[in-house]
Parts: sequence; structure tokens; C-alpha cells
Amino acid sequence: MKVFISVDMEGMAGVTHSDHTKMSGVEYEMARKWMTAEANAAAEGAFESGASEVVITDAHGFMHNMLPHELHRDAQLVSGIPRPLFQMEGINERFDAALMLGYHVRAGDPFGVLSHTHVGRIVYDLKLSGEAVNEIAFNTAVAGHFGVPLALVSGDDRLIESVGRTHPWTERVTTKWAISRYAARNLSPEAAQERIRTGTVRALKRLGEMQVVRLNDPIELEMHFLDPMYAQLVSDIPGTERIDGRGIRYVGRDMLEITRIWRLSINASLSAFPV
Repeated sequence: MKVFISVDMEGMAGVTHSDHTKMSGVEYEMARKWMTAEANAAAEGAFESGASEVVITDAHGFMHNMLPHELHRDAQLVSGIPRPLFQMEGINERFDAALMLGYHVRAGDPFGVLSHTHVGRIVYDLKLSGEAVNEIAFNTAVAGHFGVPLALVSGDDRLIESVGRTHPWTERVTTKWAISRYAARNLSPEAAQERIRTGTVRALKRLGEMQVVRLNDPIELEMHFLDPMYAQLVSDIPGTERIDGRGIRYVGRDMLEITRIWRLSINASLSAFPV
């Protein structure tokens, strides 16, 4: 059994503020330790369940946050950018299960901790074939392209409720309970790690119940940006269609093409208005 783990940061126990997620400062240094430890907990659960290979991909920000020297000794780490599959880099048809740790609800949720969609300063809504998606749904469709089911998700209670509606078979681990976008009642990091380890064991025991989400081809991507300038920049990508002042539409043959266009759209926006 081979297990793929995609690890974001905003849904980690203890993470409640942008100080935790920006790449500098004491709060960030603590958060990246929690991030690495939660990934290790899932890896431990996977190996305990008989996994022969565990690949962990750093899926937050510029995607080089996790601490290799603290990583589970038998896991492999995907780190850094650019990368073709974005938050799912490293997955392929060899894997039996995908786990997504530390994720969050989509932009616009009134309470979800640090809610956003992929790059919060650029986009406020993404749709796949007419359905609004969060990062979990987008990434699950990428996994589905390779025939890999989503087996476990961790994050705040708002995310867990959302995943329960869209992917009810998935094992779900609540790490904190949202109070507002920048406040939550958190488990201790140690308690969250233990719940993730045991949740992983439960998920992999139920692997036969997990469903693959494979979108019908072709797939329509809609990107709705915060600033019309981003839509103007992205409209230079061949095949895109501007649908209104801030919206872009693209039809791709599969999720690999959709992911590439989304990545190019982010790059076009950030190159003109860098962080």
C-alpha cells in the first residue's frame, strides 16, 4: 500500500493568525514544527497500517515550510516550487490513498479559520464544471484523475462539516473549532497529532469504502478574481475566455490541463503584482 499526504498549514491545531502562516517570525517557526509533526503522525498511522511507501507534499504557500530534519525517517518529502501538480505534486496512479492535512474552507466562509481559496490575495472563487470548489474538492479531482481516493481530511470544524457533505466516506479529523476567521478553540498539538494518527489507521482499514472522484471530461474551470487586472492578465493565456470584469473561463481535457492553467494563472498574476 502506498499513501500520499498533502499538507497545508491553516487547518493545523494552534494556527489561527496570518503570523503563523507567513514565512518569517517566531509564530511561523512554531507553526512549521506543528505542520511537520501532524504530517509525521499521519505517516506513523500509514506505516502502522502496512504502507510500504509514504510521500508527503508540502502544500502551503511557497511549499517549502516543513522541516526535513524532523520528518519521519521512512517518509519522502516533496518540497519547493515550481511544480506541475501544485498542492498534489508527487501523486500518481501507484498510490492507494490520498490524505489532506491542515486544510481550510473556501474564500467567503464567514467563520472558517484563515479561509481562502489557493492564493487569497488573487482569487475569491473557483468552479469546476459549474460547481464552486474549495482546495479539498479541487485536489480530490486531481487525485481522481489517477484513480486515487480521498481517505482522510483534517482541519477546523467548518471544513470538516463541508467535507462531510461533499465526500461523506472520508475519515475526518477536527483539529479546532472556529470562532471567527482569526480565532478558534484548538486541540493541543499533541492531541491533534494523536487523532490524526488514529484517524489514518481507521481510514486505511476502510480503504475499500473510499470513493474515487473522477470528473467527466472535458472540465470547465471558472476563475473569479478579486481585481479585474488579474483577469486581464490571465486572459492572455491561450484558450481562456473572459466572462465578465473579473471572471475567466477555460475548458480543459482533464484535471492535469486544468491544474496547469490554474498554475499559469497564478504565476501571471503574481509576476505583475508580486508579494
